[in-house]
Amino acid sequence: MGPPLAYLIVIAVWATTPLAIKISSQGFSPLAAASMRFVLASLLACVIVALVCHRSGLKRRHWKAYAAASLSIFPNMPLVYLATTYISSGLVSVMFATAPLIMGLLSVLILKKNPFTPLRLLGLGISLSGLMLISYAQFGAGDARYIGILLMIGSTVLFSLSNILLKTMDTSAIDPLEQSLGAMVFALPGLLLCWYVLDGQIPAMTLGAASAAIVYLATVGSLLGFMAFYYVLRQLPFEVVGLVPLITPVLAMFLGVLLAGESIGRELQQGSLLILTGLAVYEFLPGVLRRLRGTPGTDTAIAGANRKPLVVVGGGVGAAQNQ
Repeated sequence: MGPPLAYLIVIAVWATTPLAIKISSQGFSPLAAASMRFVLASLLACVIVALVCHRSGLKRRHWKAYAAASLSIFPNMPLVYLATTYISSGLVSVMFATAPLIMGLLSVLILKKNPFTPLRLLGLGISLSGLMLISYAQFGAGDARYIGILLMIGSTVLFSLSNILLKTMDTSAIDPLEQSLGAMVFALPGLLLCWYVLDGQIPAMTLGAASAAIVYLATVGSLLGFMAFYYVLRQLPFEVVGLVPLITPVLAMFLGVLLAGESIGRELQQGSLLILTGLAVYEFLPGVLRRLRGTPGTDTAIAGANRKPLVVVGGGVGAAQNQ
């Protein structure tokens, strides 16, 4: 698999995952769909480890890292699955794109590092204005769509917290497949308990779109997408990889309209544009200006050469830099 093909796979996985989550949650309860996805993904990962990648087995000395990474699956993923019952899959993708901004805020609180230059603060402000516009429109719609917004805010905070906690640990010796499997193993008890307490009904598996979506998410979304993203990070410049969270929300919204008949109102269009513009300013503009000025330096939040994936969750892959 060459870098261009892997890059296209990553974009395709990130763009299609929110819609696949929404489809799977329409055929099953959201908690049942999430549980089945990660049970299947865990079993497949165990088979791969047993047959091919013996060195990727779980290790006791890495349990803290597994536990931190598991936050991006539980309680994060139930929030994502529940959110898709209130808001469009495209909006889920746009909300998830704000994760780098939230990671910057959490790094100040937890890591005691301030990544915010004036340009980054500008990008943060632009994105927050877009989020406020979307939230205002959803809260004023007179229905329960605002619940989906609140769920996705909580989800993005949990995902970002997981990555920040991992940043406090030395994960350089952890194999990517091991990290992914460890996170799922640690998350499954809470995920299954949540399903049992809040739902408890064993779903009847039938051949249909919802079942196909679960299989797709377990195999492509949680395994192939992870390996492709890790390969892309190692083979392509970060500037190229960093375009993924800017491209995929647009594709996700297009797929939602085309395949699921989702509507994109004016406020959602404007808010999404502001969020993605702010993200572009936050992620890329400081580095571009440094290169134009010929000023050396390392961006503390997005140093591409040292970035590595941590765990695949839904439509995104957590990444943090090792210092």
